[in-house]
Amino acid sequence: MDALVSLTQRLGRVVSPHGGTASKQLYFAGFMVALTVMIAISRLELLTAPTYLLALGVLAVSTVLALVIRWDELRTGWAVVVPMLDIIAIALVRDHMRDTAVAVSLLVFIPSLWMTARLRLPGVWISTAAVTALFTGPVMLRAPYIDTLTVAYTLLLPFTVLQIGLLVAGGLTVLDGQNQRLAGALAEKDSLLDDAATSEQLMKSIIDSVDVGIVVVDRDGHDMLMNRTQQRIHALASSVDLADPEESQLLVRYPGTSTTIPPDQRPVRRAVLGETFSNYIVDIGPPGHHATVSTSARQILDHHGQHAGAVVVFSDVTSYIETVRSQERFVAAVSHELRTPLTSVIGYLELARDDEDLSPTTTSFLEVAHRNAEQLLLIVQDLLADQVTRSGTQQLQLRPQRLSELAQQSVNSFALRAAEAGITLETEIVETPELPLDSNRMQQAVDNLLSNAVKYTPRDGRVRVVTVVGESHLELRVVDSGIGMSAQEQTNLFTEYYRTATARDSAIEGHGIGLALTRRIVVAHGGQISVRSTQGTGSTFTIHFSLDGIDGANG
Repeated sequence: MDALVSLTQRLGRVVSPHGGTASKQLYFAGFMVALTVMIAISRLELLTAPTYLLALGVLAVSTVLALVIRWDELRTGWAVVVPMLDIIAIALVRDHMRDTAVAVSLLVFIPSLWMTARLRLPGVWISTAAVTALFTGPVMLRAPYIDTLTVAYTLLLPFTVLQIGLLVAGGLTVLDGQNQRLAGALAEKDSLLDDAATSEQLMKSIIDSVDVGIVVVDRDGHDMLMNRTQQRIHALASSVDLADPEESQLLVRYPGTSTTIPPDQRPVRRAVLGETFSNYIVDIGPPGHHATVSTSARQILDHHGQHAGAVVVFSDVTSYIETVRSQERFVAAVSHELRTPLTSVIGYLELARDDEDLSPTTTSFLEVAHRNAEQLLLIVQDLLADQVTRSGTQQLQLRPQRLSELAQQSVNSFALRAAEAGITLETEIVETPELPLDSNRMQQAVDNLLSNAVKYTPRDGRVRVVTVVGESHLELRVVDSGIGMSAQEQTNLFTEYYRTATARDSAIEGHGIGLALTRRIVVAHGGQISVRSTQGTGSTFTIHFSLDGIDGANG
């Protein structure tokens, strides 16, 4: 293999139009030596003639010069020396072997083309002039008389050398132009690559300098870019036993709980599936050593407008969450202290309303005070329930319970309110398998969904409660024909204290606690909750439970 490579490199130097003087000369000298051997076999006396010996001497001199001198380091004009000596050697052999003059004359094309390749048009003129002087001149001097036929015969060889030289020079000139354009293109490409590398390094330095995690994924979910902050967050989410965990193996949990978030609801996977969202809060890392992170995602579109990937940003909000929780504890303490006197106030207001001696005006005032006191007590109870769920201080009292029964109880509770609001309340409740549920907490979650459906549905609208049982899951759906939500509003809907712009503009009462509380209750039971909505058309809230591994799932 090494010998083949060496031979290939040697042949490359022989045919190269630039450099390779020693290789070209060795090739030509070898050819002449082979010719000399063949002549010696048949007519040895031809080799002993002074002219042939002189030709061999000239060939030897040109070969030694080609091997000894570094021609590539000299000026270009010196390149004519060796091929010119070869032309002289060929002219001597031709003049000596007149019987085979035509065949020997063909050898002159080798050094002539060599000179043309090195010098282009100057090489053509020099080789043509040399052939004319060394080949045509002696023939015409020996001719007994000169006529047009003799002139044409003697000029045929230099004319052929001229034509072939011009063709070769023209072709090489075109090739030189192509090479120059190619070199320019390559130089431009190198410059663009350098600029791209510089821009890439600049961008990497910029994103590495920010204190939020940034990860860029392609349409298949493969990481294309991850800054240093995100690498630390990823390391926190990775188990020590796994060097390169998959998405499902990362330690990603719902905030404030030990419940692992399903892979398709995790930030990166949601982004890969085409979602755009903001302020999606998750806990990353093992309990006790975790970080609470706010995540946001934006989609990347290619030049055809097609989905090409996504950018997901992870912002550590652990300290902020701790501050918020401190404030929440303060709110919970105040709420707890307010509940007792509020209950007493409501009780005495009810007693006062029962007095038959009160005037209608006073009774009206007491009813207003009683209604507002109850509303205030409801707010306090919501705040307390929200705090209990956040802190995890209340343990779930799990008992076998059918979700369909809880749904029916909620429907019964809200039937009168829906009728008063002019809303049709429909049911498609089928019996569901028993699940380990905390009846009070899950009843609260279902009540919140039904309360919102009635609250945000205008008069003459419809609210429908549906239960569905599949082979491996069951669902409870609350469907309304209310005001609906935009896609952006849906992404933030389960965030604490978040209210949609439509709800705020409609002056509908609420504090943004109920849905966040409902989500935590469902997640604490190992379930999932989702929403689908169209603005101006209505919303569908779905509570989903898996039946895998639950005894009596088909009972």
